[in-house]
Amino acid sequence: MESQPQSSGFVIWITGMNGAGKTTLATYLWKRLNAVGRAAELLDGEDPAQILTSGLGNAKEDRDTAVRRIGYVAKLLARNGAIAVCASLSPHREPREQLKRDVRRFVEVFVECDFTTLQERSGRLRKAMAGEIKNVPGYDDPYEPPVHADVVVRSDQERVEAEANRIFQALVDLKYVGPAEFGRLTGGLKPKREARAARGGSRKKLAAKAAARKAPKKVAACSAKPARKTRR
Repeated sequence: MESQPQSSGFVIWITGMNGAGKTTLATYLWKRLNAVGRAAELLDGEDPAQILTSGLGNAKEDRDTAVRRIGYVAKLLARNGAIAVCASLSPHREPREQLKRDVRRFVEVFVECDFTTLQERSGRLRKAMAGEIKNVPGYDDPYEPPVHADVVVRSDQERVEAEANRIFQALVDLKYVGPAEFGRLTGGLKPKREARAARGGSRKKLAAKAAARKAPKKVAACSAKPARKTRR
């Protein structure tokens, strides 16, 4: 009985700059997952009433602590069969990568957005540009985007429904949800069968490139030994 929750729970971690649309996307995913009968919980690090981030400031240590706090609760939820949908600025790459290693069943979503749209949406960004506040990631503090996000969406170009459907497709590719459940989540759409094959092909290409980078060193080492024997 205990193995079933462990095999069905996972974490969807949504990162992006202030105003990118993390909360909008996370709320939509949370509602859709619950609508099809999944036990999903929403953890929004941008919500000022969120107890997990209460008392934290804008320093790097505080922002990393926020990731660890939200991540800890998300991990417990996933371990017990729930889906944790997390919207978190999480501007630093290392805490996100550590969380991914800890949770394993983890889907990282990066919400991209052009700077002009961010200005229009984010009061914090406008205040930072006016010199009223400091330590705003992506403006006067670093924001480190994911290097290998599972899904990248463009909130300045896509509707939230389209963003969510691409995330649901990733869940099918990862075998976190099945094709029938994908249909219920998306209102009757069918998952793309070739998506998983394409992802597998990309991984094979990366592995081949890595092997190719190592190959010349081994060849050089082997060819060097006969050359020394010839001189003798």
